[in-house]
Amino acid sequence: MNFKRIQWIFLFAFLAFDIIVGCELLFQGSRFTISNSQQGHQTAVLKEMRADSITYTSLSRHQPSGYYISGTRSGDGGQLEQQMTKLRNQTAHFSDSELNSEFDSPIKVSHTHPDDRLNQVIKSARQVPLGTKYRYNAQLSDKKTVVYTQMVKGQPVLNNDGQVRFHLNNGNQVTGYTQGYIENPMTLQQRATAISQQHAVIWLYRHNQIPNDSQIRWAILGYTKLLTTNNHDRAVYVPTWLVQIKTKTSDTTQRLNVNAFNSTVMKTSPDTVNMDSIK
Repeated sequence: MNFKRIQWIFLFAFLAFDIIVGCELLFQGSRFTISNSQQGHQTAVLKEMRADSITYTSLSRHQPSGYYISGTRSGDGGQLEQQMTKLRNQTAHFSDSELNSEFDSPIKVSHTHPDDRLNQVIKSARQVPLGTKYRYNAQLSDKKTVVYTQMVKGQPVLNNDGQVRFHLNNGNQVTGYTQGYIENPMTLQQRATAISQQHAVIWLYRHNQIPNDSQIRWAILGYTKLLTTNNHDRAVYVPTWLVQIKTKTSDTTQRLNVNAFNSTVMKTSPDTVNMDSIK
C-alpha cells in the first residue's frame, strides 16, 4: 500500500474521531462551555480552583497552533539502526524500534543542570545517533532520567517514540541511554489553532481530573501518539498538553494528556488501525 493511501486512511480515521467527540461535547451541554466561554468565566473557574486548594503558576491564554503529523518509528534497518555504526566507547543494541546503549565509562553531570554536559554529548554522532534532532526537556527529566525530546515542527515529542532518555546512577553519572526516533514526519493537514494552556487545565478541573489540595506543577505542549497501525510502525501524532499534577499531602504525581485540538483526555494506549483489513 502506498503512503498516499495510508495518509487518507489516517485522515478519515481521526476526522471521524473528532466528529464523534464534537457531538458528545455539544449534547452534554453547559459543563463543556468553558472551552468557548468569555474570559470572565475562566477567571471564575480559576478562583474556584484556588478555593479547592489547587495551586498553579500563571497559565497562558495564548492559543498555539499545530498539525496532525504522520511518522514512522525508526525500526530494523531504519535511520537509527544505520547510524549505530558510528558509535564509539559504548555497547549498543537495537530491538523493538529502540536503541539501548551503555557507555564504557559513566559521564558525570551536574545535579541542577545536567544539560550543560549532555548538550555536548548528544551533538556527537559518535555518542548519540541523530542527536542534533533532540532538545533537553527539564519537565520530563527527574533524578534518575534526563530526557531529550525529538523536535517536530517546533514542538517536542512527549512519548518514547521520539526521545533520548539518559540513565543516571546514584552518583549522578550517566551510564547509558535509550533512544526512539520518528522518521520522515509529515503534516496531514494545514496548520490549525489549538486550545490554550489555561483552557487545558480548566478543562481537566471541570471534568474532575484534578483533585482538591493539589498543585499544577507544569503544563507543556508537544506531540503524542493519537493513532497507530498494526504494521510498519506508522502513526499519527497530535498536539497535546501534558499536565503534571502533584498531591500536596503526599509525593504522588500524575500526568494527564489533553488533546489540544478537541479538549479530551487521551488514552494511555492509542487506537490501532488494522491495515491488513483494508484492500
